[in-house]
Amino acid sequence: MAQDSEEHLTRYLLGELPDAEAEPLDERSVTDDAFAARLRLLENDLVDRYARGDSTGVPRARFEQVRRASPYLQRKVRFAEALHAWAGKDLVSRTHSVSGWRKWALAAAAVVLIATTGYLALMHQRLRTEVAQQAARQTAVEQRNAELQRQLERAPVPGPTPSAPVTATFVLRPPRRGPESEAAVAVRKDVTQVAFRLEVESDAYPRFWAAVKDVATGAIVWRSPDIDAEPAGANRIATIVVPAELLRSQRYVIELTGIGKGGASELLGVYPVRVRID
Repeated sequence: MAQDSEEHLTRYLLGELPDAEAEPLDERSVTDDAFAARLRLLENDLVDRYARGDSTGVPRARFEQVRRASPYLQRKVRFAEALHAWAGKDLVSRTHSVSGWRKWALAAAAVVLIATTGYLALMHQRLRTEVAQQAARQTAVEQRNAELQRQLERAPVPGPTPSAPVTATFVLRPPRRGPESEAAVAVRKDVTQVAFRLEVESDAYPRFWAAVKDVATGAIVWRSPDIDAEPAGANRIATIVVPAELLRSQRYVIELTGIGKGGASELLGVYPVRVRID
């Protein structure tokens, strides 16, 4: 059966098509003026033939079932039946003069028909406008959502927020001769950096640098950049911060070198340390 054949469109008007076939026709009836006009003509022809008692091309019982379910179709059928009734009476009395009031009735019926047709056309145009506006709004929303999705896809994924470092701080006195000068420090496993505040019995050097050495191997485990001296009375304090992951439970020495204003350097002291990781 052809898609736009009269039989196919008649089945559409009677609600006999499956949804998959009816939905495209619903859309065309709103967006295609010529198609909508063809549907109106076909519907008017079905109603007219039914009102005259002629064959409509569909079982009369089926048309009756559709008419009972549609108040709109009931009104059209009643109007067509009334129009044909007046026309039939006029035909019977054709040999007689038609009374003035009957002429006025036929004229009134024609006016009603014209007004009804105009109203339906106006409502159809209004419906088309509303559907077009809704489609435009939906398209704008979909475009905006698509743009937001593209922006989200281009945005960098934030990495995990770094946690604040856990610092253990120890003060190391100026080195003295003898085993009692070795400082013992206990570092918890959750500590991320160890700060050593090295006291220096001299104010001759404004800056320092330090190196942490493994006593067993003599290897340098960590070396500092230049360190500004902090005043501490007549002395100075040099603070170094060593990553805890570089330290083990063993003995180290911290060699502190003073840097003069002219760039000359001098080893000021060696601070022995015994580290224990708890």
